[in-house]
Amino acid sequence: MSGILQNKGIVVTRPREQSAELIAELQRRGARPIAFPALQIDAPETWHSLDAALDQLDSFDWAVFTSRNAVHFALSRWQSRGQHTWPASVRVAAVGRESAKAIAEFGIEVALAPKRAGSESLLESPEWQKVAGQCFALFAGDQGRELIEQTLEDRGATVEKIFCYRRVVPGANPTPLLHAWARGELDAVTVTSPEIFHNFYQMVGGLGQRWLKKTPIIAISPLTAEAITSKGLPSPWVAAEASNAGLVAALEEWASQQEKSA
Repeated sequence: MSGILQNKGIVVTRPREQSAELIAELQRRGARPIAFPALQIDAPETWHSLDAALDQLDSFDWAVFTSRNAVHFALSRWQSRGQHTWPASVRVAAVGRESAKAIAEFGIEVALAPKRAGSESLLESPEWQKVAGQCFALFAGDQGRELIEQTLEDRGATVEKIFCYRRVVPGANPTPLLHAWARGELDAVTVTSPEIFHNFYQMVGGLGQRWLKKTPIIAISPLTAEAITSKGLPSPWVAAEASNAGLVAALEEWASQQEKSA
């Protein structure tokens, strides 16, 4: 399969463990994906707090998963400890459809997942407008946003935040990427979170930052776009949906416009 993205060099900054699907989609369309993970996902230094939460799952009204990473680490740990039947009384919420899909792969029913991924969309759900007295288990990584936790507590809920993975800046050498940029082999950069953008911006250094001013960036969400423009960079293309399909569609829209203006 080829098309408007044929031979376009597209940088994929997602963590290595999460990039395969997007890379495969780009390859199907004839693009040249360039993997440069700007975030490394590691297991927590200790499993104590996660294990304690998993042991008392039935004490919560809701279990909330803030990312696919949270799903992977929390539910893999859950299964590895011999737990395979999710408590019927605990409703499960996901921050978006990709996280919901990952939860379903563990055989767990998802009660709530917004069509448009993001904490804001999840908090707008009718089911979460009156939560006073309810108890939430919030499965997340370190250094994450506190919007869900703060908003639910403001609404009278009790929230226990459970860290189940760590975010680390990779120690990758940016020189090969910078050389590809200089040779004109890099056409666009995809960015899937504010944190990934900030890491990428730091990792490519001053030279890469200058190249970024002239390189189209595809952001997965308006929040990610805000992080990009906060550095004084041109406004990025923003995916209509926070998913791989949304990123690819935005890339195709960018490429189509580029072709028309050529």
